[in-house]
Amino acid sequence: MNFELSDEDRMLKDLVHRFVEKELMPLEAGVLERETQGKGFAIGADEHLRLDKISKELGLWGLDAPEDVGGSDLPSVAMIGVNEEMGYTITPYTLPPDSPNLRMLMATVNERQREAYLAPYVRGETVSAIGISEPGAGADPAGMTTRAERDGEDWIINGRKIWISRAAEADFTILMAVTDRQKGARGGISAFLVDRDTPGFTVARRIPIRSTRWLDPKTGRPGVNSKTLCPARSAWATLHERLDRM
Repeated sequence: MNFELSDEDRMLKDLVHRFVEKELMPLEAGVLERETQGKGFAIGADEHLRLDKISKELGLWGLDAPEDVGGSDLPSVAMIGVNEEMGYTITPYTLPPDSPNLRMLMATVNERQREAYLAPYVRGETVSAIGISEPGAGADPAGMTTRAERDGEDWIINGRKIWISRAAEADFTILMAVTDRQKGARGGISAFLVDRDTPGFTVARRIPIRSTRWLDPKTGRPGVNSKTLCPARSAWATLHERLDRM
């Protein structure tokens, strides 16, 4: 595989460099000041809207998303240049949508979910989070205790997740849960789509860690009623593809 950037890839990298230098770096002092005041490591809502407008006008949305849902379908090599430039600033801004969750959705959604979740996500209309880690287990699938049980055509999820970026702001969360206790991490974990307004889904607290803000979302009885994204036989393998993109 050729890892050299093409001329087009270099042009894109230079465009992102200018965007970071002109629009993101000047916001760093304000971001740090906001954090020291206990207001969170973030940019203001107005600044976020302004950056979204500029980045969209520059054609920087959906860079590696499928073309049929509005993306540019750029290869991983091109995205390396983009992510390298975005990494030069501490301003917490992600070009919509964030690639790791995008890739997991691309690999797993059915046709209905493609229209309801993937397409608006690529268009920058929604925000996502992913729930993997748990208290006492971290991201170790063998220690996962959040479980999902069938209830007719639905699934009822009970458990608790921790260190979930954007959990409070996300329109939906990709939630990993045990569906077969006997198999556990060896084929017994599935992925679910949980909408923000789903009854039983709550964000318990914000956890400050290393100049960022992680959240502690939890679910409790009567449980979260959710939609299956990825069945047990392939959920964890697909998740590894998602994590490899981080």
